[in-house]
Amino acid sequence: MHDVQIEVVLLSVSRGRLAWRVVRGDLPGGVGPDVRARELAGLGAGGTVDVVVHSTSWRPASGRLVLTYAVLPDPDPSAARPVPAGVRIVCSGDVAAPTPPAVDVEHVLAHALRHLSLVGRTSPDVVAATAAHPLLWNAVLAHAPDVAGELVTQR
Repeated sequence: MHDVQIEVVLLSVSRGRLAWRVVRGDLPGGVGPDVRARELAGLGAGGTVDVVVHSTSWRPASGRLVLTYAVLPDPDPSAARPVPAGVRIVCSGDVAAPTPPAVDVEHVLAHALRHLSLVGRTSPDVVAATAAHPLLWNAVLAHAPDVAGELVTQR
């Protein structure tokens, strides 16, 4: 079995700008990845209708598997920093070997934002959650909505 790490990208709005931070932790045996993502994010065990916890991607990294979740709103945004302008996804450029040679956390952030922008428009449950945090979701929905693997040439 592979060593699995849970990575959580937490999103908030600070001074009118989209902000983010990342927390990571191992996935202990017998604990589900969704539960661990909620723990790492500082959320309680029960779900709420206005908090979105969404699995956005996975990747191999340093001999382990990293499962990434996005959580919004961030329950403790004090350590969040502004989302960098022009944040972009990365691809390998080789259709027979889709894993890019290097994936930085900013690439993961870009992918998560695109994915959240899509589900924020198409998933009835996520759409309902957006009403509780309109500034945050407007900032997320400003990103191009795309499914995993869909590459858009940015000019």
